[in-house]
Amino acid sequence: MQLSLTSDQISGARNNNLGDITAVLAAMDHRIQWHANHYASTGGRIDRDLADDLAQDARFALWRAIERFEGTEVPQFFSFADRTIAGALADKRREMTRQGASRQAAKDFETALTMSGGDPYEAERFCVDPPAGFRRLSPESAWAARMAWQGLRYLDAPAGTDGTTLGDVIADSVGVPTDLVDQADVDRHRRNAVRDAVHFTLTKMGPMQGYILRADFGIAPVPLYGPDVPDEELAADMGVTERQVRQGRYLGRRRFAELYLAGASEAA
Repeated sequence: MQLSLTSDQISGARNNNLGDITAVLAAMDHRIQWHANHYASTGGRIDRDLADDLAQDARFALWRAIERFEGTEVPQFFSFADRTIAGALADKRREMTRQGASRQAAKDFETALTMSGGDPYEAERFCVDPPAGFRRLSPESAWAARMAWQGLRYLDAPAGTDGTTLGDVIADSVGVPTDLVDQADVDRHRRNAVRDAVHFTLTKMGPMQGYILRADFGIAPVPLYGPDVPDEELAADMGVTERQVRQGRYLGRRRFAELYLAGASEAA
């Protein structure tokens, strides 16, 4: 970053002096491009069109920084402008990913994602039943935040405090280099995560309720009975009454939802 600006140039830029504004833009150009590339990156790859758009947003943020800066020292200005640009592009990226989730819900979900090792489904459960000190979201808000976040395939989201990203987690789970992770790998990782969570949750349920839910959806090792098979047949195979099947299905689905959202489906 260039520190060749003077206090007079920063003051002149605040007073809309074109030459001084040009000098500030030139001095900050490197950081503008760095932030734009950073927030336009997914899984180690930069979306150049998005980076160009974000660079424009960064320049607008720099304008705001010039107007709002109240210090006198040049290093202070660079630090303030850099923070302003980073915050603006972070908000822009979050806005792109939230798609219907509130801004606060999107931020809470990103925090939960870090706490959950990059697993979006575990992050959703974390939001619904967080430990003390974290904001709780309703199941509907947590679901909306997860669906919005997954819509952009945000592979460079943090998955831990050691710098690991979600792209790294997916790459490890599917056995490919991080920079080669593609949409098929993301979808396969998601299917595997859902499958493992469903199977683990079913093991936490009572045998009758678990068997009925497995039968309804054909989840191994129980064969699919499906909507066209009368409960009378399932009841006969299980050695129970039709009423017990219907009651078990109703209670089982409620219990499954409680366990899944509470985090009992975390694989051991």
